[in-house]
Amino acid sequence: MTAPRHRPARADAVRRGGAASRAALLAAALLAVLGRFALPAASAPDSLLPTGTFEIARDASSAVFFVPDNRGGFSGRTTQLSGQIVVAQSTAEDYTAQVSATIDAGTLTTQNGIRDAAMRAVYLRTAQFPAITFVGTASARPGLGVAPFPAEIRGRLTLRDVTRDEQFTATITALSRTYVADATATLRMADYGIPYPRAFIFVARDPVTVTLHLVARQP
Repeated sequence: MTAPRHRPARADAVRRGGAASRAALLAAALLAVLGRFALPAASAPDSLLPTGTFEIARDASSAVFFVPDNRGGFSGRTTQLSGQIVVAQSTAEDYTAQVSATIDAGTLTTQNGIRDAAMRAVYLRTAQFPAITFVGTASARPGLGVAPFPAEIRGRLTLRDVTRDEQFTATITALSRTYVADATATLRMADYGIPYPRAFIFVARDPVTVTLHLVARQP
């Protein structure tokens, strides 16, 4: 009988190599097809509004207060505001901002020299407490931001030697590298240990209305 013929080892290796190459090509093609249906990787939402750090502009910001009394009341104002606002997008729809703002209390004026001197020396005690500060958080859902939108502001206000939680609503306008905020809040002098101002027949009372206009620009 004729002995069985054996294939050369080199031929077997070539055949196995060709099969492996075809399997690799088939796997690559399969991955390419599946890739068309794969879900995209999770990523941070695209921000429609400006984010980052913004500085409160002294040349464009102001704080105005109105104190009622038994004769109609009086008002005062200052433009000496400073601080920083850091805006971030927390979800696809929500924005938050860390707010740190300071008012130079010694620059508040009512356009009455005698009343201003008493306000600084007796009521606000600006020599000991030169700054009124607010540190807090703003949260908003602005949509596309093409129109002014509301924001909820919560934080800690320090006036003289008293710090209290305060909250109020602001209306925000978003520009390319600027935010403009307008807000009105009410405060009670009694909550901050401020005696009610008196002068002759004038006796002030609570609450005090504070109107803020803040312009924050990105450097």
